[in-house]
Amino acid sequence: MKEPYIISAAPLLSELVAPALMQIGRREQEAPIIYRSEMDGLDLSGGRTIAIRTGPEPDGDRLAVRWLGRLGIALVATREYIARKGRPATHADLARFEFACIDVLENDTPWAIWLFSHVEAPRRIFRTNEESVVRHAIRSGNCAGFLPISSLIWSPDLCELMPAQDAWIAPLWLYHDRGADEGCRRIGREMADIISRQLS
Repeated sequence: MKEPYIISAAPLLSELVAPALMQIGRREQEAPIIYRSEMDGLDLSGGRTIAIRTGPEPDGDRLAVRWLGRLGIALVATREYIARKGRPATHADLARFEFACIDVLENDTPWAIWLFSHVEAPRRIFRTNEESVVRHAIRSGNCAGFLPISSLIWSPDLCELMPAQDAWIAPLWLYHDRGADEGCRRIGREMADIISRQLS
């Protein structure tokens, strides 16, 4: 069996990436495809890794880059949590809410930057590097947190704690090495097309 293709996506993107991989994986017989939720530095030189990241456009002469769209983010909690705590009337009110967060994203994402600029000392009671664990923490009814707006579709027990802000939106990019093999380039094109349609 050939070496696998690696899809390395930033945390919080599984609801976009997993459906795309399910479609592609049914057709792709050349090699296995492995999905990793991570923010670690990447070595794309092997030509079999695709990265999906939020933030500024990736820069580098060796990179083939595609813009996927704008990722909408919501500040969510369970209905039970909101019934106990109420909703914030002002940004300052957020100081009385507990938050779960992905620690590797804390300083780099628009929503985290917004939170720290509006709340003097956010009560981050739960921090992890695992996307699924953050989702479980929020759904436990003990805290709020930032998730993609699509989470409200897939998790009817969640609702917005406050209206989404334009400042939370993040550009989303897919990229790989320009010298990637044909299979990697094909998977990258298909993933970009599927994810772009989901975000449009």
